Amino acid sequence: MSNRNVRYRPVHNASDEDENANELSEISIEERLLNSSDTESDTDSRVSLKRNIGIFAGVNIVVGSMIGSGIFIVPTGVLKHCNGNVPVSMGVWVAGGFVAVLMALCFCELGTMLPHSGGTAAYLKAIFGDSVCFVFMWMFLFTTQPQSMAVQIIALGDYISRAIQSFSGLCSLDSSKLLSKLIGSVFCVAILVCNMKNVKLATKLQVVCTVGKVVALVIICVAGLVMIILDNSVIMANFALVNATVSDAVDSTSVKSSGIDLQAVGFTDFSLGVFQALWAYDGFDNILFVTEEVKKPKKSLPAIIILSVLFVMVLYLLVNVSYFSVLTEQEMIASNAVAVSFAAKIHPVLTYVVTAGVCLSLIGSFNVSYLTAGRMPYVAARYGFMPEFLSMVHVRYFSPWPALLFITFLSAVMLIPSSIEMLLSAVVFFMWTCRTLSAMGVIIMRKTDPNLKRPYKVYLVTAVLAILLSGYMSIIPLIFQPQILYLIAFAFAVAFYILYRLQLSKIIKLTGVGKFTKTCQKLLLVVSPQTECSST
Repeated sequence: MSNRNVRYRPVHNASDEDENANELSEISIEERLLNSSDTESDTDSRVSLKRNIGIFAGVNIVVGSMIGSGIFIVPTGVLKHCNGNVPVSMGVWVAGGFVAVLMALCFCELGTMLPHSGGTAAYLKAIFGDSVCFVFMWMFLFTTQPQSMAVQIIALGDYISRAIQSFSGLCSLDSSKLLSKLIGSVFCVAILVCNMKNVKLATKLQVVCTVGKVVALVIICVAGLVMIILDNSVIMANFALVNATVSDAVDSTSVKSSGIDLQAVGFTDFSLGVFQALWAYDGFDNILFVTEEVKKPKKSLPAIIILSVLFVMVLYLLVNVSYFSVLTEQEMIASNAVAVSFAAKIHPVLTYVVTAGVCLSLIGSFNVSYLTAGRMPYVAARYGFMPEFLSMVHVRYFSPWPALLFITFLSAVMLIPSSIEMLLSAVVFFMWTCRTLSAMGVIIMRKTDPNLKRPYKVYLVTAVLAILLSGYMSIIPLIFQPQILYLIAFAFAVAFYILYRLQLSKIIKLTGVGKFTKTCQKLLLVVSPQTECSST
């Protein structure tokens, strides 16, 4: 067994690190150019990313990012907000896609104007300064990402436990919440270990999960089409606008006992449904991480965004139609695993197949969270906003152990709330509030930096409409559906702002390597990414 001498480097200011990194990068580039055997005279001397991503490749990136757990989790909540009105729920999905397109177009201008790594954090830093960026990064790491992970864990456990109940009857639906959390947590720990010890295996697992997600969606759509051809009575009843027709497919006593009026859907209920549907459209901004590699970004970016969201919107509508071809609105609202309930009514064997596909999709969702877990702490540490310990990597496995363990611990804490809708709403509320602020930056920076190069410029009316709609979607749950997690989020935001002021006044020091950090480094065998390790 070889011993490693780990040399801890002193932590400098972020600006000093950037200057040193630029110098090292320039030296490395010059050496590679001098030593290169390819010395063609017509080769451009500038070293930069090549624009190789066309519209088709860009659409694949965005669609693959957007389609995840949302379509397997959100439909039940959307239908609840629509009071069981199926046609209105379909309109909610269209409205959610429209809001996502408007916001994505605003992000296109920001992404081409500020092509920095960090996404929303970088935009908020450029628009509002360090204080807002500091609060965003801490909020994202401490609340939003763990809450998102908790949603995936509970949903995964719900689908597996629902499949177990369908065939064994081990527990009832009312007592399965603890079982769901335990099952989801076991899978979460297994994927955590995979990401800690074998990042390559985690990336291969993601490919398998993507295939499973696509297979599950295709099976659901095809099965729904077949059921419509064989017997369209259920879907006709679901899409009927009068209660008398619906009662033919649904027991009237169940409608009365649920307290749901199928015709009473106000604008507030519709808005809350759109708010929840936005979870399923998350990921539309991932193309902005590769804006420098997109061909003709002025024309390609809006085409990629619009085509991607339209494709996903149509797919979500087809999946919902498939659900409604088999399940009545009451059965769908009562289900905590709608895809499994759908498959169970068609054929028992189909339940296994759909459950496997959905579970792979959910596993892939929080596997992506682990794969990207080290990015935010690393960027924050470079800004000097976060302890460097959270951005450190293992000396042998080269994975961000502190960030992975920290996020897993916080995700376990977030499992305490029993409602998946509560956690999901908290995530959507925070992310779309920050996106509203980012969209405001489109207008603000046109005033403060009018000469800044903008390869793509969104229409002013589009930016204003995106700000108004997304702002409304962020405010509506505070007024009509207040939750304790919103209050906790505000309390954390204030606390993190106070922390920023204390750090700015040098009362508290977040950066640097102290005794606690050194102890944790020795315990976990982690170092800063730039630290050299030598074996003796």
